[in-house]
Amino acid sequence: MNISKRDIKMLLILFGIVIFVLCYFLVYLSHSEENEFLYEDIEDAEFELSRLKTIQREVSGYREAIADSEAFILAAQAEFPADVHTADLIMYVVELEQNLGINTGGITFIQPVELMTVQGLLETESGSYSLTPRNAFRTGINVNCSLTYEQLKELVNYINNESEKASIHSISLSYNSSTGLLYGNMVINRSFLSSHGIEYIAAQIPEMAIGLPNPFGVIRLAPSPLPQPQLETDTDYESYEEEGQEP
Repeated sequence: MNISKRDIKMLLILFGIVIFVLCYFLVYLSHSEENEFLYEDIEDAEFELSRLKTIQREVSGYREAIADSEAFILAAQAEFPADVHTADLIMYVVELEQNLGINTGGITFIQPVELMTVQGLLETESGSYSLTPRNAFRTGINVNCSLTYEQLKELVNYINNESEKASIHSISLSYNSSTGLLYGNMVINRSFLSSHGIEYIAAQIPEMAIGLPNPFGVIRLAPSPLPQPQLETDTDYESYEEEGQEP
């Protein structure tokens, strides 16, 4: 089979076109797609780099904001005790009696009720702080009392201003014109934040000696009569008569 030069040229041209098309689709287009992906990655990297540089410039401000937030949270949770026991409520009433002079006739304890769960801070061994969930509870007491109007105003101010997170839930009082006192009861709420790792600090209860006689002052002892002289013999009786003394 004879192939002319013209056919050979056409075949070479055709073969070159095929090679060009194969190179275009297999090499150029694949590299173009890879380049597009690379350009997208580069753009993302440049954007992230710009963001990190902005954060680096403002890192000192972020640290100050974090420190301020930690200080605020620590100060807020420090106002709440880790728990409130019955002894704490009793000593709180004693504190009101001693500081304000009110008279309490009896107290009823209110069972704690869980209100919500909040995020608090707990100090780690390294000295830093980590977030820890803390459960907020509310308990309280119902106090029967008698007091003056001035003591009532002092009581309201005292409970609202003191740092034990107490609040007055309700007050029901009536005025007695014969004594000039207010009689009734009031419900005082106490709140606390419970969490593992937070130390509970119990109320300070005054020491009382064991066997203290009449600790509540309710026992009254009548004075005993003076002992009378005992006459054992007739001789003793005669000696009293001789001296003019009554036995």
